[in-house]
Amino acid sequence: MAFAPNEQFRVLYLNAGNALLRDELAGSGSVSSVHVYPREILKRCLELGATAIIVAHNHPSGRLVPSRSDRTMTRNLVNAARSLDVAVHDHILIAREGSLSFRRQGLL
Repeated sequence: MAFAPNEQFRVLYLNAGNALLRDELAGSGSVSSVHVYPREILKRCLELGATAIIVAHNHPSGRLVPSRSDRTMTRNLVNAARSLDVAVHDHILIAREGSLSFRRQGLL
């Protein structure tokens, strides 16, 4: 994902023991944005029986700085997931220079 030309948004769906159920591409966008919908991610959680997720997306620009829309989307996803008892363990931002964990940065 670090070297992809367009933004991608992936979801790792986990079971109650945090074992991986599925790794799926939830959205593919342009060089500077990708649109994802918490409703669709949570619908897939219910279909798979997932009780937790880890989400990740890349920044083709190479910058490891979460945008305002990154933070807003994450907050919306966490709030919606909470109502369905689905834990959002982390949101990982990936770029050529490395990765950034929203949890470690206190953004989650």
